[in-house]
Amino acid sequence: MQIQINVASHPLIQHWSGILENNNNPGTILRTACSELGKWITYEIMREWLVTETVSVKDSKAINLISNRYKYIIVIVMPYGFILAEGARALLPTANIALVNYNNSIDNISDKLDSFTKILILDLFLDEIIMTSVLKELINKGVILNNVKIACLECGSSQLNQLGQKWSALEIYTTKVNGLLDSSEAAKEQILKDKFFA
Repeated sequence: MQIQINVASHPLIQHWSGILENNNNPGTILRTACSELGKWITYEIMREWLVTETVSVKDSKAINLISNRYKYIIVIVMPYGFILAEGARALLPTANIALVNYNNSIDNISDKLDSFTKILILDLFLDEIIMTSVLKELINKGVILNNVKIACLECGSSQLNQLGQKWSALEIYTTKVNGLLDSSEAAKEQILKDKFFA
């Protein structure tokens, strides 16, 4: 099996991605764009990932609701992933939140996770070293890799190749894949990150 990369192409995702490309936008606009992108990328993931079940109600009508057998956890790579999480929380309000700290370990997460636990990892720019550390920790806690999805705004093809060699069943959702992360791309990322806290 090969790593699955989903480049989200919804018109709203394209719109908000275009706003991020303009470095002249103020930080508030860029943060709004990231929050919206977090919401719409999460929507793309959840369309096929949420499990529903039919429930009968008093007046004998059957309705479909999200199954409560599954537990959803949003893992946020700090400090920038929380900007995407603002939008993601709108679609998964009951999900538990776990944070990846500066040591690349996960805070606020159970030591034992089962096959009914689904994990969404959020970060602005995919970092292969951080993701490897996070995925190892999740697997050690019992998570099945098929129950893990990663969402990021951008990722480099070399990082994807490295992750694919280690985690071939991994599924990543993004708005953009760069051929090589050159100095101009790195500078653009830093400008974006600096503006979030301006």
